[in-house]
Amino acid sequence: MKNHSAFVLLSGLAVACVAAPAHSQSLQDSEHYRSFKSSAMDTRAPDPVPNMFKFCIQAYDKMIASGVSPSTRVPEESVPGFRSNDPPIVWSGTVQEIKEKWCEAGMKKTTDDVAKRHGPYRAALKNDKLRLVIDETHGHVMRYALPGGQYTGDAQKLAAASVWFLDVGAPSNERQNCPTGGKRKTVRKYTFDAQHKLLNTTSKEFCGDPPASAYR
Repeated sequence: MKNHSAFVLLSGLAVACVAAPAHSQSLQDSEHYRSFKSSAMDTRAPDPVPNMFKFCIQAYDKMIASGVSPSTRVPEESVPGFRSNDPPIVWSGTVQEIKEKWCEAGMKKTTDDVAKRHGPYRAALKNDKLRLVIDETHGHVMRYALPGGQYTGDAQKLAAASVWFLDVGAPSNERQNCPTGGKRKTVRKYTFDAQHKLLNTTSKEFCGDPPASAYR
């Protein structure tokens, strides 16, 4: 429907009122459409995590259940990319097309990429070791230090080591500096059995960079 002007005579003056397309106006008023649009835009971010695509699909399903037709065309617009050198993000097409191109296609690619990245760890690690390395929610992979203090992401080395270490800072709700100066640092030590089950965890705090003796 094209925009049209309605002229109203008010106090002898002709006032032009521009009416927006009815379908566009009603779509923008839908909280489910706005939620879908927000979730879909999030998938355009650099390095999106799998949950972003999952939320996009869930938001689409809720929008459709609320009565919005899959063939509904969105009001076209162009918004800046997330970073200064990113191309503009063009919001156009039907809601179904956006769901398929942005949410579903993105989910498949990200899921395939994550599966490929996780493959070596799932093959070499199990139980608590696997749980500590793979962040199932966001798909990230954690690196740990081995005795001696060198960090590694090598699945075979992590599988062979009975002890891992992780440097962590002070809790965010506590003071970050030592009374004598220097940043508070904590080295967390994980000890595993032959089945990769966690036996115990210990921590030791230091002022400044931990010494080599912290990693043994």
